[in-house]
Amino acid sequence: MQSRIIEAFNEVYGCNYKSFEEIKKEYPVTEILDVWLRYEGIVGYTRYIIDVLGECEVYIEE
Repeated sequence: MQSRIIEAFNEVYGCNYKSFEEIKKEYPVTEILDVWLRYEGIVGYTRYIIDVLGECEVYIEE
C-alpha cells in the first residue's frame, strides 16, 4: 500500500518521493487520504469517509 501512496503523491504533485516516511513528515493524514482517493478516481468523498471513521471511533490525525 505504501508504494501505491508514494506513486500517487509523485504523480499528483510531480514529486520524487522515495519513502512513505517522507510523505508522512510533510502531510497530515487527511491530505494523504485525499491524494490517494483522488489518484484512485474517488473525488469529493474524503470528508465523508473521515466523518464515517469518526462515527466508528476510528480517529484520524488532522
